[in-house]
Parts: sequence; structure tokens; C-alpha cells
Amino acid sequence: MSLSTAAPTRAARPARIWTRVAGLAVTAALVLTGCGTSSSGSGDDTKAAGAASAGAFPVSIKHAHGTTEIPEKPKRIITVSWMNHDVVAALGTVPVGVDKQWGGDKDGHTPWFRTQVEKLGGKLPETLNYGDSGEIDFEQILSLDPDLIVGLYSGITDVDYKRLSEIAPTLPYLERPFDGGSWQDMTRTIGKALGENEKAESVITDVEGTLATVAKENPQFKGKTFTYGTSLTPGSTDLGLYVDYDPRVRLLTEMGFENTPSMKAITDTVKGTNFYGGVSLEKLDDIKADVFVGWAYDPKEVPYTLKDPLFQRWTPIKNKNYAFVDEAPLGMATSGPSVLSIPWAMERYVPLLADAVAGKGAVSSAGS
Repeated sequence: MSLSTAAPTRAARPARIWTRVAGLAVTAALVLTGCGTSSSGSGDDTKAAGAASAGAFPVSIKHAHGTTEIPEKPKRIITVSWMNHDVVAALGTVPVGVDKQWGGDKDGHTPWFRTQVEKLGGKLPETLNYGDSGEIDFEQILSLDPDLIVGLYSGITDVDYKRLSEIAPTLPYLERPFDGGSWQDMTRTIGKALGENEKAESVITDVEGTLATVAKENPQFKGKTFTYGTSLTPGSTDLGLYVDYDPRVRLLTEMGFENTPSMKAITDTVKGTNFYGGVSLEKLDDIKADVFVGWAYDPKEVPYTLKDPLFQRWTPIKNKNYAFVDEAPLGMATSGPSVLSIPWAMERYVPLLADAVAGKGAVSSAGS
């Protein structure tokens, strides 16, 4: 099999985040998502925290850059990564500053986040600025007077962490860049930081119930193998595929699908902060999958991809067992799944996947 760890044609994150973190020049995009399993400050630790008093401060959370101590319940929170602002809002606090979201409205806010802010009766937060090379605007962050900065799903460098920590307690990625663990882990970790352990468990239970209902009502998903990738653009020789710990991949497994064992060969080649691998278009048949799910930054990329002669002959494409997400909001919701975005996405995502399983070759914009 010809494998590559070259970036997918369209990266899963906005270019400014990439340049800030990994120094990669990638086209602004979605999905998203970074990735990885995490244990520090999550899993058993955060479940144990859920049993503790919700108001127990100070709180200490270990992470890749050290340990952050939060002396008292934070009220002015800035988030510098995907998904984290959703969690903060879901737990009852409107952040004062957030990253501009790909797939959001003209102000950079997604519909599910805006709805939650309205529900809380709060004011929509300021969106953060970044330099041309992805540099954090520390002055803007300072001006917002935060008492907590959250970036669990980010690539905050050691230098960035030190500078941010001079402004307010900062919670970066726990183990590696773009590794906040599962959406449940991130919710529990942020719940611990906010002193909202019980509420975190409650919202997790609700969303897990939603996903369990989806799986129950769609038994055709169970056991179907899949791989999740990108669309192609002119000059593409490889298809970018996301590894098993990527958020968008994890979400599909929670809906009953199974990530194809064929991905192991690609995952084993992925190094560093990458959350994707690649396979030569000439070797696509080495990837055995019942269904292909992909996303496109530009809807025009979908017909281009489907017309590619090498892509066309791949079994899930030839049999029309594919689903393309080419609408930005749905792409964001399913690439960066959170306790707010998952419920919003299901009524749009499930029919798309059902059509893929049924061999109807679905594209999200076609149903708009």
C-alpha cells in the first residue's frame, strides 16, 4: 500500500490555527477534528471529580505543560479552541472571548452556540484575532480580563502557555496538540475547571442518550465499516483519511459504525501532531470499507472528486455507499462534535448516512 502522511487536500482546521500550532500552511477549513485519546485530567480522574463537590476550589488539573490551579470559580472565560466554548456555554457560562468558528455566521458563531447564549440570556462573546501567521493576540486577550483560558483542543505551545498563564490560569491540551480526548472527556475536564461536575455529567448523559437512540433507530449502521476522508482538488494524488482518534471518526462509531481495520496501516504511519494520513488514489482498493464519509471545504469539490477516474473505481464510491458533507455548519458540527453541536447535527447527519448505507450516494447540500 502506498501511504503518505501529507496533509489532506483540505485541512480539518482553520489555517490560522494550523500555522499557530504546527507551522503548516493549510487552507482554512473545517473539520475538524485533532484528536487523540487522553487520560490526564480526564477519564477516571474527571469521573471521580464528578463525584466531588461542585463548588470545591481550588482545582488543579495536570496537562502537557504542567499543572494549572484554578483558585475560585471562573466567571470570565476565554476559549482558544474548537468545541470548548460550546462546553462552557452548555455548563451555564457565556465565554467573553472565543475563536471565530468555521461554519459560523458573519460574526463567527455557530447556530447551536448562538441558541445556547440566547437561552442563557447572555451577550455573544468577542471573537479573537490572530496574526497573519497565526500569532495569538495577547493584548486582546488581556483586554478581556479573563480569569480562565481554555484550549483543550488546541496546539498552544510552551511559549504561548507561559504568556497566557501570565494573564490568567490557562488550560491547554492534556497530552498532545489537538488532543482533548473524547467530547465526554473535554466536557468533564471543563466541568471540573468550572466547578460544574454534576452538570457536566448531566449533559453528557443527555447527549449519549441521543446517540444511543440514533444507533437503536438505525440498526443498519451497526457493524458497517467506514473510513472518513476529504474531498479532492486539482492535482490530488492521495486521499486524506482521518485516524481513529479524530473526533469525527469517534462520532460515527458512537452511532454504530465501525472504523475499518484497513486504517491501521495508515494510523501506524502518522507521527507528531498529525491526525490524518493518506493513501495513493491508485491504491484505494487497499482500504476496505462499506461506507466512505467525507467533507468538502467548497461544495464544488464534491463533483470534482466524484468524477476522478481513480476515485470512481473504489468500491464504496462505485456502489454509491458514500456521504459528503459540503455545508459548513454541518461540517463544523460533526467535525468538532460537542454537547451542543451533536444534538443539532443529528437530524441532518443521520439521513445522509442512511442514504450512504442504502447505496444512494448522498451529498448534504443536495437536500438543502
